[in-house]
Amino acid sequence: MNVGIDKINFYVPPYFIDMVDLAHAREVDPNKFTIGIGQDQMAVNKKTQDIVTFAMHAAKDILTKEDLQAIDMVIVGTESGIDESKASAVVLHRLLGIQPFARSFEIKEACYGATAGLQFAKAHVQANPKSKVLVVASDIARYGLASGGEPTQGVGAVAMLISADPAILQLDNDNLMLTQDIYDFWRPVGHQYPMVDGHLSNAVYIDSFKQVWQAHCEKNQRTAKDYAALSFHIPYTKMGKKALLAVFAEEEETQQERLMARYEESIVYSRRIGNLYTGSL
Repeated sequence: MNVGIDKINFYVPPYFIDMVDLAHAREVDPNKFTIGIGQDQMAVNKKTQDIVTFAMHAAKDILTKEDLQAIDMVIVGTESGIDESKASAVVLHRLLGIQPFARSFEIKEACYGATAGLQFAKAHVQANPKSKVLVVASDIARYGLASGGEPTQGVGAVAMLISADPAILQLDNDNLMLTQDIYDFWRPVGHQYPMVDGHLSNAVYIDSFKQVWQAHCEKNQRTAKDYAALSFHIPYTKMGKKALLAVFAEEEETQQERLMARYEESIVYSRRIGNLYTGSL
């Protein structure tokens, strides 16, 4: 049975900061932001908005009355939780009017949260073919004023409806995961902003992708030719590009050009939105 993404939508507030304006305010060369990290704008939100309102806006326009009755699980992936106990998914469940006999919970695992939610949803639908699962990635990437991470901020949500016989994307069973306990990025309880080691984070990102790519290709007997495109988690658009370039040495030039062209197409929104944490994939 095929299971995957049947519907998808995203929401970003209609407010943003232009990266050239930010560069001038910080008295740095605008090229540092627009070329160096590959960002043109970053989305910002009003104080009256949070991850629940983002999630609701992302999900409400793609769900029919039939969907609301069929959904029996709501998963929100986030690292911007609004409560230390109550899951944002519970509030989202009520706001959307989903039938009451549904499991609703939140996954906090940095930028992997919503991807973990997709895997959980896939397993649930495989066991319950008539079920549908709503998975939402919703976050506020916020850093201190004039900090190194300031130009990599962003806000918004991505909503996905997972079902059998999906219309958009089938999720295969060829996953390969990598876990490493590295303190390049973390936000201890009680801290308003994350603790970031940018240089270490970049190095770990690239090295991790190289490890996963090689192991994945070996495990599943794949090469770059088997992929129409590769999607990356991109806190800023140059980061994914660096990882892609890191594996190009082993690929034919035609494959390099093809995959890079697809990558450039994939970052059009990200250049204008910024970092969505778990939604950036």
